[in-house]
This record gives sequence, structure tokens and C-alpha cells, in this order.
Amino acid sequence: MFLKLNSGVKISGVGHFLPENIVTNEQVLAESYLTLTDEWIKKRIGSEKRHRIADEHFTSDIGIKSSLKALENSSTKAEELEMIILSTISPDNPSPATACAIQNGLGISSNYCPSFDISAACSGFIYGLDIGVKNILTGAKKVLVVSSEVRSRFVNKKDPSTFAIFGDGSAAVVLEPCEKNEGIISIEILADGQGYFSVHIPAGGSRKPANEETIKNNEHFIKMENGEKIFFEVVEGMVKHSKEFLEKSGFTLDDIDFFIPHQANLSIIKEVSRRLELPKEKLITNFSEVGNTSSASIPIAFSQALQKGQIKKGNLVLMTAVGAGHTMGLALVRA
Repeated sequence: MFLKLNSGVKISGVGHFLPENIVTNEQVLAESYLTLTDEWIKKRIGSEKRHRIADEHFTSDIGIKSSLKALENSSTKAEELEMIILSTISPDNPSPATACAIQNGLGISSNYCPSFDISAACSGFIYGLDIGVKNILTGAKKVLVVSSEVRSRFVNKKDPSTFAIFGDGSAAVVLEPCEKNEGIISIEILADGQGYFSVHIPAGGSRKPANEETIKNNEHFIKMENGEKIFFEVVEGMVKHSKEFLEKSGFTLDDIDFFIPHQANLSIIKEVSRRLELPKEKLITNFSEVGNTSSASIPIAFSQALQKGQIKKGNLVLMTAVGAGHTMGLALVRA
């Protein structure tokens, strides 16, 4: 589903939050059952550290923190919000929506602001952006899109394909109307259900409810099937769809100032950038410092780059994500 905006919608405020607890590769290996080394993780995965939430905190807690920063950044009061969209695959509870906990934490429960979760894995932020943009185009004035993930609680200490990759974090953006040709230029969301089982949590849903056996077999953790196949599918998909998306949007790779891919792992990021023939200075990545924060990865990187002054007002930014499912999202944004 491709949308090129005829009316203006902008990101008026951005905020991110990373837990204070930083876990190095050495710490990951010390607490796991893995026989890997720090050098192997750096070479094969690209991560050096990741952030991890405190035991007493949840997805909604860090979602509230990034939301407050985005609201402050956009000079928006929480009570002005007309909708809260939360992208997460690590909710506080299976039900109800964690977005409602964020709404309550922002102190606007009495406003009856519609709040709901979406689950599109690593593409979730773009999916949330798409929904938010369409609500602005149909009359809303202020929409909050949050991506908050606590992936550290869904990884198996015995699984080398996932345990060292994921970190925790949250980011949020405020959307509001603006002049035409400013802000978000185009957006596209896609999915290919043939990849449903490629990266998944086997148990805990209606397909396989939790029981003693599923717990014993570690079926409530992320499982990745055929990592090498996934690697090439992700790379090829991101390259192909990025080029096609830009063409439909009326731009080329030469036109963009920065490219923010989903921070899946450093090898994927580098290979996508190489195939797109992007200069190093156009690539924004924080994977070595943050790890894979699923749907929060793109908005965290975007927020950090804005905060550091790397991305400046008027810069053209391409965001591309591929997630479990298989889902995919792309957005072209004028900062």
C-alpha cells in the first residue's frame, strides 16, 4: 500500500529513551550458555553492547519516557493528543493494549484518547506512522506514534542466533498537519505471509497455548529459522523495495541525504548499503551501541541523529524496515 501525500503531515517532535543498564558482549556471554567470544559477536553480528531494562520496569514505562520527550520536543501537551498508536511485539501483557497503559501514564485517561497496539515486528514504526498519517489527513491535529520494545525478555540464553542481538529501547514521534511538500513525502507498507514462521515465538498464542511442555522446551522465546536464508531475503527485499519506493515517490538514491535502515544486524546494514551504492556518510546506524530494538530501531536512530545535529532541518531521509511476518515498511521524510 503506497501513499504519496498531497497534503502535509510532519513529525513535529521526536524523543527516545534507552535504559541506563548497558550490557557488553562479555556480560552477555557470562550470563548465557553460549560458547561464543566477544570477537565472534563483533565480527558476525556487529554488536558491542545493548541496553537492558531494569527488572521492575516494563514496555509501557520506557514508552512513557520517550513519549514525554517527544511531546516536549514538539511543544505539545499530552491532553492535545487525539490518538496514541503503539508499535510493540513485547507488550506489558497479552491483553489489554499496552498503549492504554501509556495513555494512563501520560495522565490523559479522562480525555478518552483512542489508544491501541499494532504488531508488525521490526516494520512496526512505519506501520504506525502510516496509520497516524492517515488520521492526520482525515482531520486529526495531534497523533502520537510510539515504538517500545523489551526484547531482552524474549531471548533464549542458549540460542546464539538471537541472544546477543537484541536490546531494549523506545522512541516516539508527534505527528501534526503542515504545509504541502513538507514533512512526510511518501510512505508504503507491505507484507508477505509466506515468511510467517521465519522469525517467531512458537508458543503463548491460540496456536500453541502455554503449558508445562512449552515452557520446558523454551518455546516462549524468539526463534529464528535458517538465519542465512533470512539474511539474503532481508537484504534483497530492502534493496529492491527501497529503489522501487523512491522511484514511485519521484526521487532517486542521489536525492536522499540520509538512509536509516532497520538495525537488524551490522552485516545486513552494510550489505544493503553496499548494494545501494550509498556513500558511508549517508548511512545512519547505531547497531554496535544499541543492538536490535525491533520496531524501535529506526525512530531511536532518527532521534539520536537529530539530537546530535547529524540530521538537520530540510534533510531528506529514507527509512526502510523488514520484519517478521514478513512485513515491510518504507517512509520518505523531510526532517
